Amino acid sequence: MSISNVAQDLRPAESDALSQAPAAEVRTPGYFSRADLGELNQRFANAAPSEIMRFAIESADRPVVFTNFRPRAVAFLNLVTQVRPQIPVIWVDHGYNTAASYRFVEKLIHKLDLNLHVYTSQVTAARRDAIWGEIPALDTPEHDRFSREVKLEPFERALREWQPDIWLNGIRRHQTEHRKTLDIFTTGAQHTVRVAPMFHLSELDVEEYIYEQGLPDNDDYFDPTKGEEHRECGLLLSR
Repeated sequence: MSISNVAQDLRPAESDALSQAPAAEVRTPGYFSRADLGELNQRFANAAPSEIMRFAIESADRPVVFTNFRPRAVAFLNLVTQVRPQIPVIWVDHGYNTAASYRFVEKLIHKLDLNLHVYTSQVTAARRDAIWGEIPALDTPEHDRFSREVKLEPFERALREWQPDIWLNGIRRHQTEHRKTLDIFTTGAQHTVRVAPMFHLSELDVEEYIYEQGLPDNDDYFDPTKGEEHRECGLLLSR
């Protein structure tokens, strides 16, 4: 599945494959509370990301987007906001992003007209650094506590406040070992369904799309809860 033709798939609904689905299927309230995720994964295994996004958004009662503005995240945000321009976009800002990342976020807010909602830790990075010092070493109880404070607690708070039935994200299968065990539609935290429309795309697919669309990207990114690229930050492990 290539993303290079995805922009072409963002055409009027009457010519989209989604229009073949019965109207009741995408409009019945509470659809995702009883949906067969295994069946959906089979059905959309070879679908274009735009088709998956449109189906998920039109079938959901309260869809939201989670993003961390990492490298290549702009592709996902560009696609989803073309399907639903003012969908709530939730960013858990852990407080340790690079200056370049913060400038990139501001640029993207205006370029894509993002309906952005920011969730942060209840303790600022400056206060934490002054009291407890540097970011704790990976694989220690201190780092687990740090990750919960700066990433998991704000994430769980956002879910409680928005109470979405689905949350869309830009994860892809080949990014980590854990993500290879997931799929397009999976069960998420707090009785939600996670939807990853770009799950089966490669890094090259995404890079080509960003280039073809003339989108900016963020290559100066840091996540203190991961430390290393192959690790999970915890949001996909939260229940």
